[in-house]
Amino acid sequence: MDSDMDYERPNVETIKCVVVGDNAVGKTRLICARACNATLTQYQLLATHVPTVWAIDQYRVCQEVLERSRDVVDDVSVSLRLWDTFGDHHKDRRFAYGRSDVVVLCFSIANPNSLHHVKTMWYPEIKHFCPRAPVILVGCQLDLRYADLEAVNRARRPLARPIKPHEILPPERGREVAKEIGVPYYETSIVAQFGVKDVFDNAIRAALISRRHLQFWKSHLRNVQRPLLQAPFLPPKPPPPIVSVPAPPSSIEEHPSRLLEDPLCADVILVLQERERIFAHRIYLATASSKFYDLFLMDVRPPKEPARPHPRPPASAHLSGRELLMRAASFDVCETPAAAEGDRANLRACTSDGTLKTGEAEERVGRGRLLSSWSRAFLSIQEELVDDPVTYNPRPVTVVHMDPSMQPGPFRAVLRYLYTGQLDEHEKELMHIAHIAELLEVFDLRMMVANILNNEAFMNQEITKAFHVRRTNRVKECLAKGTFSDVMFKLDDGTIMAHKPLLISSCDWMAAMFGGPFVESCTKEVSFPNTTTSCMRAVLEYLYTGVFCSRSDLDCMELIVLANRLCLPHLVALTELYTVTILREATLMGVDIDGDVLLYLDVAQFHGAHQLTSWCLHHVCTNYNSVCRKFPRDMKIKSAENQEYFEKQRWPPVWYLKEDDHYQRARKEREKEDYLYQKRQCKRKWLFWNLPSPPSSSSPSSSGSSSVI
Repeated sequence: MDSDMDYERPNVETIKCVVVGDNAVGKTRLICARACNATLTQYQLLATHVPTVWAIDQYRVCQEVLERSRDVVDDVSVSLRLWDTFGDHHKDRRFAYGRSDVVVLCFSIANPNSLHHVKTMWYPEIKHFCPRAPVILVGCQLDLRYADLEAVNRARRPLARPIKPHEILPPERGREVAKEIGVPYYETSIVAQFGVKDVFDNAIRAALISRRHLQFWKSHLRNVQRPLLQAPFLPPKPPPPIVSVPAPPSSIEEHPSRLLEDPLCADVILVLQERERIFAHRIYLATASSKFYDLFLMDVRPPKEPARPHPRPPASAHLSGRELLMRAASFDVCETPAAAEGDRANLRACTSDGTLKTGEAEERVGRGRLLSSWSRAFLSIQEELVDDPVTYNPRPVTVVHMDPSMQPGPFRAVLRYLYTGQLDEHEKELMHIAHIAELLEVFDLRMMVANILNNEAFMNQEITKAFHVRRTNRVKECLAKGTFSDVMFKLDDGTIMAHKPLLISSCDWMAAMFGGPFVESCTKEVSFPNTTTSCMRAVLEYLYTGVFCSRSDLDCMELIVLANRLCLPHLVALTELYTVTILREATLMGVDIDGDVLLYLDVAQFHGAHQLTSWCLHHVCTNYNSVCRKFPRDMKIKSAENQEYFEKQRWPPVWYLKEDDHYQRARKEREKEDYLYQKRQCKRKWLFWNLPSPPSSSSPSSSGSSSVI
């Protein structure tokens, strides 16, 4: 259907609406939202502004635009024709004003100058070119009033002037200007799809009322209302911040391998071939190897009548390298018990200074225990007082003499596996490693060697995963039972046994305490005031396994305090996530959490729990009225920064509450005015239908009665 036919249709009012205003205030976007039902995101609207004008010939070339121009307002069929204008083309704009029925005057709520120009330039110009056309004042870009201006400015073009918070105009500023010039005021947002219909429907009403004064004979214009009031826009409730857990600070293998190279708090000395000694840690060896676990649980004191070994030249000492390699290849390098006992006869335990000396077997047996009948991998075990290789503090250690067939290089590779679960596929002495794994009964390591030899090293990843699962379970068991513990934490409600090597490898704070010049480095008891056993156990489980384990008796805030004290940001994040999850579940169950949130807010801010702080601030802001009503004292004693944040970020915002209050009062006044108007109309109708007949000379009584009325 051609657009000219709208002018010929009976009882169809064609309205010419001209949209004017400064550049970049949103005129064309507003027209497109009405004429084309166009929707845009905020970031699309923030793209580089290119001055445009919406062509009026769209009503002729686009059937959809023509159909959308037709509407029914107050039972009046209308066809709305929108005219777009350039904000800076003064010569061309006067042609757009010609025969206009209504003018929509736009400004941006983020640009105070555009509102100033409404009074100084635009309204005088409108009254000059079309003095009888009604005007509608429109505040555009309403969404910027509640948007994140920092994100908005980052998304804008590089050379654009940033939007400052103090430049955002409150609704009363626009309403004051509208009152000064005597026009209705509305606000719109293309992003929120708010106010577009209100603006143009009421512009149509203003145009029809103006036309009704000139064309009073048109009966279908009698019921047209004056422009309606606009309800204030309630911004969407901001979503709660997402609590995320960052990646752990380092891999599982990094710290244990570093501890192997720098043996702080070592409690085991492994003696190889009577000349090489390696410092190690019982907890790492025992949780990785069942053989070491049983060894360290063994009573190292010799039996009452120890059996004296039979001296015999060691068989392994006369083996050539080729013979040893061939025996390792078969995974069956084993000396006879007699040969092994002959080797042990000439060994003597290390003294407190850590040196190894040869001597007679009787001295060593009197202070330790022979293991010839128990395992092929070990010769003897005994307790000695040795200086710590890092702190140089004397401490008791377990000295284990290993089988002479174990060479230092391959044995270190085996130790690295026992600490980290990893085996370098580029190791050269794989057969020796397999031999040691066979003696120690570490069958997974032997399988890894076989995979490497068969060019199937990729299969070792699953073995490593299984290794860490087993170690985690064994470490939990050692923590629960206190097995192999070497330090005791004194807490407010009890004590907990722990293991220094595991603490050192997973916590820098613990490493500094046990490895530095502090009293705790040479004592077995460490006091932790203001800490409960439940909280400390949760920290120890995290340090041992890297996993946060929740407990029913766990105080989340106490755990955050302790985790921050120990410089464990990853544990702090895990506790934040756990705390927020509990609060959300309580909210879903209908439990009031406002008091807990206020308490958590103070603790989280003081102890660096930034994500929990953001979540608590969001909860207080989105429930501001309820929290203030229930906890007025707590809200008043909050810090000045918090109170300022509450005032800026509270929801609903202050400007909405003021606008809603003004809207309710204005609506009551409007209803009262409408009631009085309807009452006057009814009275006029009643008087019209009850007027007496004109007086005549034949009926004087009628004349007398009419004068009384």
